[in-house]
Amino acid sequence: MPVPFMLYDILPFMTKRSEWFPLAVVFASVYFFSMNGLGALPNLAINFLLKDRVALTPAGLAYFQAVMLIAWVVKPLWGMISDLFPIFGSRRKSYLMLTSLLAAGAWLILASLGQYTAGLLLLLMTLIYMAYAFQDVVTDGLMVETGQPLNMTGQFQSIQWAAVYAAMIVTSLAGGLVAEFAQKGAWSYRNIFLMTAAFPALTAIIALFLVREPPRTHPEREAGIGLRDVFRHRGIWVLAAFLFLWNFSPSFGAPFFYYTVDTLKFTASFLGILQAVASVGALVGSVFYGLLFARFPIRRFLVIAVFVGVFTTLSYFIYFTPGLIVRPSVLKGLALLLNFFLGTANAVIFLALMNLAARTSPQYAGGTVFALLMSFYNLGQMSSSAFGGFLFPRIGLEPLILLSAAFSFFALFLIPYLPIPAKFSEKGPTP
Repeated sequence: MPVPFMLYDILPFMTKRSEWFPLAVVFASVYFFSMNGLGALPNLAINFLLKDRVALTPAGLAYFQAVMLIAWVVKPLWGMISDLFPIFGSRRKSYLMLTSLLAAGAWLILASLGQYTAGLLLLLMTLIYMAYAFQDVVTDGLMVETGQPLNMTGQFQSIQWAAVYAAMIVTSLAGGLVAEFAQKGAWSYRNIFLMTAAFPALTAIIALFLVREPPRTHPEREAGIGLRDVFRHRGIWVLAAFLFLWNFSPSFGAPFFYYTVDTLKFTASFLGILQAVASVGALVGSVFYGLLFARFPIRRFLVIAVFVGVFTTLSYFIYFTPGLIVRPSVLKGLALLLNFFLGTANAVIFLALMNLAARTSPQYAGGTVFALLMSFYNLGQMSSSAFGGFLFPRIGLEPLILLSAAFSFFALFLIPYLPIPAKFSEKGPTP
């Protein structure tokens, strides 16, 4: 008699609790305090700092954000360092602690500054992003090498990102209030940066007491063999190209931020609420994915995801409807509903892509190969931000949104050539 669908999906959790639960605690904790989680608390305040005090233009903010993403594009470098050069036999725990302390120190330097310039902010924020990117690579390497033997990479990533989205709910609400307090002078940027420095410090403590690595006699040799083989694998490069194209559409994020503040008159606190609602939707999506992803054939799922991505991009045109602009309460209500849907859809699609990348990566060189794949994903995002900053002054915001939706179709052409591991077949992962 076949196992009921929901039981089939959670069976690994029931049968291997002693193996997966400590790892789940580590992944959830580290991601909760990461740059994607509570570490993002000052992001909105920094946007207002750059807009109001440093006087960056929308294009300038787009370029600023693109440069910071370099830290995520060079993630394979962090993966190679972690995979090939263990410290006292540790490839994960040692680097996780070091990068967390580096991020905490950089936030403390920001807190000590009396004045801020675009150059100084860009330098320190890029350093912080590099520390968090390295931390992310180390955690993902641990996830790949421990999750593959348990056949639980998808579940571990669902746990990681559920923790992130839970943190983002808090961060979005608090971040909006913090940004508004900073605008009004009720709270200094020094206090914001001091508080943020505590999060990577907590990550270092968690790593010290909770991270346990699988014992390896010569982990760097195993990693070297895995890297040698994988870079000859054509499917890896097809997947890398697909991840790049998935994100490579001219971004309208920075210009749209200026539009919501200057034209729609959205306050910092309401923008924070919108982010929180999107995070609630993302949390729902990550839980849904963790329980139900085996139901979806991956190629068919990605085709559907492309069309969903186009629809979600075009949905931004509701913010330009004249009848809604003059009725701000109705527009805000629609914005809340739209953000919840966007959060749910984006989380499910994102986790499907991450799980495909994790299952394609070799077990003992997972840090480097997973980071390589993610660097192409982030390179697409960085190029998207820079491309959008270049196009916005030339074509305007609404044509930019339309062009972004059109670019989303390019990823369709690579879907038939994606490498689908045997355990991640058209019927989904098998336990």
